[in-house]
Amino acid sequence: MTTTLAHNGLPDGIGRFELLRVFEQVARPGFGLSSTAVCLVRHYVLKTMDTDFASGRICAVWTQACRIAAKLGLTPRSINSAERELEQAGFIVRTGGINGGRGGDRHDGVIAWAAGINLAPLVNRFTELRAKAEAIELATMAILQCRAEIRQLGKRIRDIGDQALWDDAARILPGGRTARIADIRRLTAIRDALSAMLDAIESEPRASISSDAPEENGAPRIQNHQSTRNRTGRPGDPLDRVTPAAAVSVATETYRDTVTVLGGATWPNLVEASWRSCKRLGIGQSTWGNACHRFGRERAALCVLLIDRNAELPVGHRYRVLVPGRCLAGMVRQAKSGEVNLVGLLRASQHELARAEQVPTEPPTSSPLDSASPPVPGPLSHLASQIMRKVGVQMDRRRSGFRGGPSAEPAQT
Repeated sequence: MTTTLAHNGLPDGIGRFELLRVFEQVARPGFGLSSTAVCLVRHYVLKTMDTDFASGRICAVWTQACRIAAKLGLTPRSINSAERELEQAGFIVRTGGINGGRGGDRHDGVIAWAAGINLAPLVNRFTELRAKAEAIELATMAILQCRAEIRQLGKRIRDIGDQALWDDAARILPGGRTARIADIRRLTAIRDALSAMLDAIESEPRASISSDAPEENGAPRIQNHQSTRNRTGRPGDPLDRVTPAAAVSVATETYRDTVTVLGGATWPNLVEASWRSCKRLGIGQSTWGNACHRFGRERAALCVLLIDRNAELPVGHRYRVLVPGRCLAGMVRQAKSGEVNLVGLLRASQHELARAEQVPTEPPTSSPLDSASPPVPGPLSHLASQIMRKVGVQMDRRRSGFRGGPSAEPAQT
């Protein structure tokens, strides 16, 4: 076997430690490698030099297995087994010199030849490893989100106060907890079963429900993706006449790309895009969950869409969002005393975009956002009277994370 196996190099801006980080992230969940194999790859990468990962170079280690075993506190047999495991998984190539011995030569920091452990397959598979790492991360986020939705459903069932109903829910939810369930299909089945139970109860006349809970419940109704309904808002909600396409029209390019990848502008896709944007913006899961609980998932998605838009304003811009998580939390707090005027905020964003492009805006009656019914009075209700003469919304910088002037001066979200 050749002892000069070269590789294609890592992408620009990627070093050996990033390669090692991605490999360790996917080695066990993605390829089922043993902890000894993962530890061995770490040892190999640390024994190399940065120059070994340039395109056309040889990236190899030729230390004897007995010395590696002594260094790692393992037996030579364990090292040989781990190397065989890595070779079968396609991450290394084992080459041998005379009589199977290991050796190599490095001139001016560049390996001229090597007989031992060649890391070319690992280097060449970086793109594949990174894609698998992203897939694992998305799967983990989906599991966490599903668990959060199950907790919300369980709370709503408990709030009804019907012991028989709660006993039925307990039979669906094993042990009342989902922390040990890592199968997204099982979690989805539990969530859908609890959601169907709530839908059946909430479709009955109010008088037939034995409950001491308040009649108005702001918790979101978790959607079954097979359902024909596409909104969780209340009947007569002003946002019912706002289309997903109109909302996406004021979003950032990154947000629009996410919606496109998900399949287009629909309410479920906007919710998913906002959930993914939360991690990019630094918005915690609990903050997103509170927003969904208070607003409903579609309203929470629109809040994140607007926060994401203003987070991309130039540095130093007076309306730039500085702390997206605090901003969303502030909107939730303000909603406790009334309705946040999302229709007005969307309309303001649309008009500002038109102004930035120096394109005259159409009369309010022709805009898909303006066609919604008048916003319900609340802490941002003054925006309706000012929206046409000055784009902005009043929000306390200390509470919401917006950067703006005193509370008497409107500030844009």
